Amino acid sequence: MATRTPLSYRDKDDFGRPKPPSLQTDQWRSTLRFRRKRRPIFIVIAICAILYLFFHSKWWNDGLLLADGPVSDHATNPAAIPKDSKFGSAPPSHNAVKVDPSMKSADPNASKFIYNGPIRFLGLYETLAKVQSFNSKLRNRHVVFVAANMNTASILAGVACEMSVAKKNVVHLALVGRNELSIEFFRKANGMNSDGCGVIIHDARPDYASVSTDDRMGLSLKSSLKYIREYITPTVFVSDMDREDLWFQKSIVQKSKDLGITHIKLPHDVSTIPWFQKLDAVSLGAWDKPLIDIVIHADSHSGQLIRLLKSLKNADYFTASLPRLYIDLNPDTDSTIRDFINGFNWPSKDRIFIRHRITPRSTSLDEDPTEFVESFYPNGKESAVLFLSPNIELSPFYFQFLFYSILEYKHSNAQFALDSSLIYGISLDAPLSRVDGKPFDPSVIVPSPPSENEDRYLTPYLYAAPTTHATLFFGNHWRLLHLYIARRLDQAYTKGVDYTIPATLSKSFPQWNKHFLELLTAGGYLMLYPNFDPADSLAVYHTEAESKVSATVKERGIMRLNNILNYLPGGALPIWTGLPIIGMDGIKTDLDKLLDTAKEYKEKILKKCGGLKKDDGVEDSVDDLFCDGDEGIKEKQRLERLDAGKVERAAEKERTKEEEARKLKEEKEKVLQSEKLIREKERKRLDKIKSDQDQRKSNQEAAKVGKSNTAREEERHEAPNPKKGPAKAVDGRPRIIPHKIVSLDDLDNVPVEVNGEQINAKAN
Repeated sequence: MATRTPLSYRDKDDFGRPKPPSLQTDQWRSTLRFRRKRRPIFIVIAICAILYLFFHSKWWNDGLLLADGPVSDHATNPAAIPKDSKFGSAPPSHNAVKVDPSMKSADPNASKFIYNGPIRFLGLYETLAKVQSFNSKLRNRHVVFVAANMNTASILAGVACEMSVAKKNVVHLALVGRNELSIEFFRKANGMNSDGCGVIIHDARPDYASVSTDDRMGLSLKSSLKYIREYITPTVFVSDMDREDLWFQKSIVQKSKDLGITHIKLPHDVSTIPWFQKLDAVSLGAWDKPLIDIVIHADSHSGQLIRLLKSLKNADYFTASLPRLYIDLNPDTDSTIRDFINGFNWPSKDRIFIRHRITPRSTSLDEDPTEFVESFYPNGKESAVLFLSPNIELSPFYFQFLFYSILEYKHSNAQFALDSSLIYGISLDAPLSRVDGKPFDPSVIVPSPPSENEDRYLTPYLYAAPTTHATLFFGNHWRLLHLYIARRLDQAYTKGVDYTIPATLSKSFPQWNKHFLELLTAGGYLMLYPNFDPADSLAVYHTEAESKVSATVKERGIMRLNNILNYLPGGALPIWTGLPIIGMDGIKTDLDKLLDTAKEYKEKILKKCGGLKKDDGVEDSVDDLFCDGDEGIKEKQRLERLDAGKVERAAEKERTKEEEARKLKEEKEKVLQSEKLIREKERKRLDKIKSDQDQRKSNQEAAKVGKSNTAREEERHEAPNPKKGPAKAVDGRPRIIPHKIVSLDDLDNVPVEVNGEQINAKAN
C-alpha cells in the first residue's frame, strides 16, 4: 500500500481542507492568475464609465434637476400617474418640442392647462454648471432677471443687456414660462447675439410647460429659483410683476423671501428709471433698505405749502417704499391750509402725521437749538430724514435722485474706498449763499468742460456746509447731532472752551445749525450736492421778493423731464474720489486738507484736557469731542441732583406715608365691615333661634287648645240638663278657657283668661 505524502499549504483551501484535484493542476492555476490580473482592469473601466455618465451624460445631468415640494403637488414616481392618463406614456422631451395634439383636451371650453405630473428641468443644468465653474471669482456680482411672459422677457432682455454693457454685474435672464420657443430663437429675436450683450440665459422652464397647471408652474418656478440660488448665489432677483400671471407673482415673492434674496419689482415702464442699470449687484441688494421720512416745518407765512404738498404727491416713486410725512403747523396757520391738509391723502392717511406747535417758529426753532433737532429721531441705521421748507417746489424726479444716490454712495461695492460716515446727507438744491452770507456759485468752483457746447453743470460736488431748504440727512449723523447738542449744552463740558469754527458765520444762521457746523467741522463730514442746470433743478426755493443773492444767480426752474443721467458725467454718478470738494469756507479743497482742518479744530476744543483723545471705536459716540468735564461744575451739578434727589425722596417718603395711612384706614374699614357682618350674622342666628322657640311654644299651646276643644266637644255631645247650670270643675268653680272662647253658649257662664286675668263676661 502506497503512502501519501503530506499536502503542502498550497494544496489546501482556506479551511485547511484538501482542494479538489482538478484545482491543483498547473493549468487551472495559470487560468486563475490570468483572471486575477484582468479584474482590476474591469474595475477601472467601470469607474471611468460611471464618472463619464456623471459628468457628461445629458440624461444624468437633466435627471438631477427635479422639482422639490410636497408629493401632493407633483409625483416623483412615474408610476403615480394614472395608467389611463394621456400623459402617462409621454416621454420626457426638450422644452422646445411641441406637445402631441392627443395630449390636449378636445373640448374648446376646457382649460388646456391640465398637466400636473412630475417636474423635470431639461435645459437648466447645462448653463448653471458653466457659471458655477467660475462663480467663486464673481461672488456678490450676480443679478438674475426672471420672466414667464414672453413680452416681459423681451423688455427685461433689453434692460439686462444695458446692465451687462456697464460691466458691473454678471447678468442672467431666467425664462420660466409656458412658451416653448428655443433659447437660440429668443436671442436672435431680441438682438442678444451681439458681442456687447453678455447676458446668460437660463432655460428654467419645466417639461410640458405649455399644458401645465398653474400649481405646477408655480412649483416649477420655486424649484428653479432654488437651483439658481445653489449654483450661482445671486444677490437679487428682478421681475416685472405687472405683466405676469398670478401664479408667477405669488411664487417669486414667497420663494425670494424664503431664500433671503432681494426681489426688485420693476415699474410698468422701466424706462422711467434709467439709472437702474447703472447700479451694481450689492447696491441693488439694498433696494428695500432706505427708509425716508419727510418733515415740513410750516410757519405763519406758508402760503406755498399747498404747492409743496402737490409736488410731493405728483413725484415718481416707482416701486420703492413711500416715505412717511410729518407736517409741523404754526399756531396761526391759515384755515385754508388746514382744510387742504385734512383732505390730503398722500402717501396714505396712516402715513401722515400732523403736529401743532404752541409757540411760533420765530420764537422757538431759530432760538432754541433743541426744538428743530428733536423734531426727528432715526429708528434704524438705514433711516433718513428729508427736511423741506414750505417755500420749496420739487421736481417729479427728486425721489429718484435721492434713491439712486443713497444706493450708490451708501451701499455700492464700486465705492469700496468711501468711508460710510464721510457723507452726512444729500441736498436737492444748490446753496444760495455761503455760511458767511456771500453768494455761492458752484460754476466758479467746478471746472468747465473742454467744449463750449457742453453744459458745465455736470459734476456733483461735496460741500461741508448744509442747506435747510430741501436736504436729506442720514440717520446716523442726525443721531450724532442729538448726542452732540445734549453734551454741548452742558456747562460741565463746555466751560472755558472756544467752539468758534474757522469759517465766518452769518448772523442769520439758526442756533441749532451753528452747533451742527461745529460737529461737521470736527468730523470732516461732507454733503452731496447735484450740479444740474439751474433751469432744470430738482428743487426750487421760491421767495416773495427778489433778494441780492438771488439776483446774482441764474433763474431756476423745475426739472420736468427725467434728465438726471444727462447731467451726470458719463451718464452715471461718478466715483466719489472724482467729486470736487468744497470746504466750510466755500473754497475748493481736497480730502486731506479737510481732515487736517478737522484735526486742528479738535485739538483746539480739546486743548483744555491735553489735546486729541483716542477714538474708543464706539459707534454713535461724541466722547472724543469733549473733555471729561469741569469737576467743580460737575460737583455742583451732582449736588444739585443730590438736593433734587433729596427733595424727591422726601416727597416720595411723604407719598409713601400717605399711602400707608390710606391703606391702614382701608384695613380698619375692612375690619369694621367684617365685624359688622359677623354681628349681623349672629343677630340673624339668634333671631332665628328665638323664632324657632316661639314657633315651638305656639305649637305646644295650640296642641293644648286642641285637647280642650276635643274635651268640650265630648261634653257637648252628652245629654243636656238645663237645670244643672254651667259645667263645674272638681272644686265647684267654673272651668276656665285660656286665650280664646271655644263655644258661644258658655260665654255667659265660663270665665275667660286675658293677660293672666280671669274675666266673666256675664259680670261685665
